[in-house]
Amino acid sequence: MQLRLGSPLFAAALSLSAATAMAAPTVATDFSNMRSGPGARWPVIAQIPAGAKIRLDNCGPGWKHDWCQIRYKGKRGFVAANTLEPTMKNVIVAPLVTRDITAVRSGPGESWKVVTKIPPGQKVVSSGCQKGWMTSWCKVAYEGKSGYVDRNYLKRKGAVFAR
Repeated sequence: MQLRLGSPLFAAALSLSAATAMAAPTVATDFSNMRSGPGARWPVIAQIPAGAKIRLDNCGPGWKHDWCQIRYKGKRGFVAANTLEPTMKNVIVAPLVTRDITAVRSGPGESWKVVTKIPPGQKVVSSGCQKGWMTSWCKVAYEGKSGYVDRNYLKRKGAVFAR
């Protein structure tokens, strides 16, 4: 069976694949990468720290479904919609917080020693994540201690653009 662009069957298949893709967790970092186009394949043109105010131009439907066009410090680009949080007057890059009680480990894996535990809803700073087979660990700092957290225990606080 061949799906034609614009056909109802094509639209249904596209919606299903988009929903499946959105269900997969994304790599969490404290900053948001601004890209030159609406997708992870486009080059990074700036990194925007959590809490930074940005100007939101558009969060488009269709092929730009999960991406918002923004302006930040004189640059125009795109960020993943699920990294943004509306505040009273602005849109900012949403900070990373813990989903549940979260163990911070001395290395990236369950076998590493627990350095500290973080209560749910606490803000953390992440310098990046590394993916492994069926796992992903993020290097974080919390109250003067640093270590690794399973990325499934992190989320963006207040990010409402996520679909």
